[in-house]
Formats: sequence, structure tokens, C-alpha cells
Amino acid sequence: MAKALLIAPVAERLVSKNTRKFHRCFPPLSLLITAALLREAGWEVLLHDLHANVSISPEQVRQDADQCDLVVLTTNPYADWQCPSLDTQHVFELARLFPSERLVIAGNHGTHYPGSVLEQTGALVVVREESEWTTLEVAESLIKHGDLSQIMGISYRVGSEFYHNAQRPLVPMNEFPLPAYDLIDLKNYQYELLGGNFALLESSRGCPYTCNFCNLSMFQNSYRKKMPELFLQELDMLVEVHGCRSLYIFDLEFTINRKMLKAVCEHLITKDYAARYGFRWACQTRADSVQEKLLPLMKQSGCSLIHFGVEAGNAEVLKNTNKRITKARIKDGIRATQSAGIGVAAFFIFGHPGETLEHYEETLNFALELSPNFASFHPFLSFPGSPLFIEKYGPGPYWEEPIREEVTFFTPEQEKMTSLFVKKAYRKFYLRPRYIWQLLSQGDWELYQRQLKLFFAFWRQG
Repeated sequence: MAKALLIAPVAERLVSKNTRKFHRCFPPLSLLITAALLREAGWEVLLHDLHANVSISPEQVRQDADQCDLVVLTTNPYADWQCPSLDTQHVFELARLFPSERLVIAGNHGTHYPGSVLEQTGALVVVREESEWTTLEVAESLIKHGDLSQIMGISYRVGSEFYHNAQRPLVPMNEFPLPAYDLIDLKNYQYELLGGNFALLESSRGCPYTCNFCNLSMFQNSYRKKMPELFLQELDMLVEVHGCRSLYIFDLEFTINRKMLKAVCEHLITKDYAARYGFRWACQTRADSVQEKLLPLMKQSGCSLIHFGVEAGNAEVLKNTNKRITKARIKDGIRATQSAGIGVAAFFIFGHPGETLEHYEETLNFALELSPNFASFHPFLSFPGSPLFIEKYGPGPYWEEPIREEVTFFTPEQEKMTSLFVKKAYRKFYLRPRYIWQLLSQGDWELYQRQLKLFFAFWRQG
């Protein structure tokens, strides 16, 4: 039986130096789907999540790789596809430990810079965009000594020459298997805003909106949905078989699919998972796509947190993002969510093109006015694949170009101003007496400690 090793790397630091991204320990969902596909094809699969299990040494991983017919290393797991870290050298160093003739690289970085990733890792193949089905095809080709030139969606090497095949059509989500969650222990994962025994699921990929700062390139800028029946099978498997007690439905815009939303809520209420197991779940969506009449249903089903991308507090800046939403709609959606007793996490960005320090102040004041349970403040970054990045650097992939380690649009003066304001925003939001009292009055001391850890991590890096 052919054997495959799938690897998710550990983040180099808790908060990325360049992007200020917090590297949470979330399950590597894409690799779990890849594992399920390989198993269906008769492969034995071993998975090392080095972020979740730091006790695994590079030497042990290398020894395991030597015993396998295929080694798949993702440069960034599924939860980071949209906002990839720019700290990649430690991943490339890890890749060079493995036999190059059996090494396949997946993730966002190779999608945009396949030649550079092939060169820096020594890998045989880079899988571009969604990797699950393409990785299976590569695996079967390697075992059968097939022709890599016939596999769509990959870049590969022959000696010192690199070749880039045509883009692969996306696979309908209804054809995806149940993720191989038995390969990991959910006790190793948690989301500090939700809980432990933590997992991810997706009922859709992509987004129907076209915000100019958003990177949807891993999904070919498309939007696809899964049948509710299939998603509910995955949900039950996680809760009843693998002991999931907190779940993040990781769709970019979960509540726009009303049919799926109602099916999930009604199913969870019927199963009574919230009462039986203390099960809680979260999602992310637009503030103008939550429906006031459905929010109580979400609450009853165990939904305890919704993430909203607010982005900006100035009406003109918000309009220029092409998000197609107003401050009034944002306020209404968040107020309705809070009234339903569901927690709110809101995300704000400083430094959209054309923004001034006065605009930053408007955004911070809007955050204080909305008063979400949790707020995240970030300097503007335009990742490869986003419309603004393409506007500046041209469309990708950037076949033979080196990976850009700086994606800021700021001058050095703007960079300094924005970094200082990010710190100011965190300080002013989280050190408000009202906020501290609100958090402590809930009696959740562990949550307060986790919040302090997050605050100081961002503060040191900001």
C-alpha cells in the first residue's frame, strides 16, 4: 500500500511580523480533505500538524517522510488561505529536509509564486489554488510514473527547468468527502473566543462579493455551495464521533445562504447539542446579511459568536472598498446580533487607499460606538490575488518572480503612523473601564486571561 505524509507547519511567531496576523491553532481542514481522498484511493495516510503538536521534532518528521511515497507540505493551512503569512523561510527550510522527488507543496504562496517556491523548497511539484483533488492526481501519477504535464493546476520541475500547466477547473463541493478528522485530536485545538475541542467546517467556498482588498484567488474568485444534507453529516460526525464541542463554520459569508443557515440551526436544535454537550458555534458574515428573525434561531442552536468585517468608519472610505455596505447597515446588523444575545467580533482596517489620520479616528470612534465583544485592528495590506494588489503589480501568477515579502502600500511615514495608531486603537478599546467591567462581570475569568494574552501579543507586534 502506498503511503503519504501530510504536513502543516508551525508558525514562526505567534503574531506575524509583517502582516500582524495572529496564528491560531486551527485544524488543517484542506489537508484533512486531501487525506480522505487519498484514503479512498487506497493510500495509507499519516498527518503531522506541527502547530498543534510542537513535540514532533523536524528529525522525526524527516524520518517519517523517508518511509513515504508522497510528502505534501502546505505553506499555509486552509484558515490562512485568504491572509497568508509572509514569514515563509522557516517553511522552506523545513521543506528542504524532505526527498525532493516525492515532495509536493500546497498553499497560497505557490499559487502566486510557483517558480520561486519550486526553487526555494526543491519540491518536485507545486499545487496551485485548491489543492485537494489535484494532490490526489499527482499522487497517483507519481506511483504510476505518469506524465506530470497532463495534470492541470500544477507547476513542476524537470531538472533545472520549471513548467506551469493550465489552471484546473474547480470541483463541485458536493463531491468532497468527509474530512479525515480521525487523524488529529480535537483536544489540541481551541479558539480563544469560543472554546476547546475545536474544529472547522465549510458549507461554501469563495464569496459573491468583490471587495477590492480581499484575496479570493485560492477559489478562483468563485462562489460554490454544498448541499445541506452533506454538511449536516460532517457536523454530526464531528460532534458525535470526534467530540467536537466548539465549531467555526468558516464560510466567508455564511448567513447569505438562508437555506443552509436554517437547516443547520434546525438540525442543531433537534439534536440538542448545546444542552447535551455544551456545544457552541461561530461563523463570519456581512452585517447586512443577518436577518433579525433568524438570529434567535441561531442563538437557540448554540451560536455564540459572529464575526463581522466592518473595515472602516468613514463613509467615503467604506464606499471605495467596493464592499457595497453602509455604516447604517453595519450598525443595524451588529445591534440586532447583540440584542439576540450573540457575541460580536468586529474587524477594522487602517490605511485603505486615500485614508488620512482623521479617517483613522473615525474608524476607532465607530468601533467604540459599536462596542463589539471583541475587536481586531490591522494596518491595510493588499495580498496577492486581491484587486488592489493586481492594480499595482499586475495579474498573477507571477511565474518566475521572487515572493514579495512586503505588500504594504504605505510610505515609511505612513507605516509608522499606522503602526502607532493600531496600538492606540487596541489600548483605547480594550483598556476602557466599561469594557473590562463588562468582561469580568460575565464571570468568565479564563476568557479574560485569553483576551489579555491576545491584547499583549498584538501590542508587542503592532
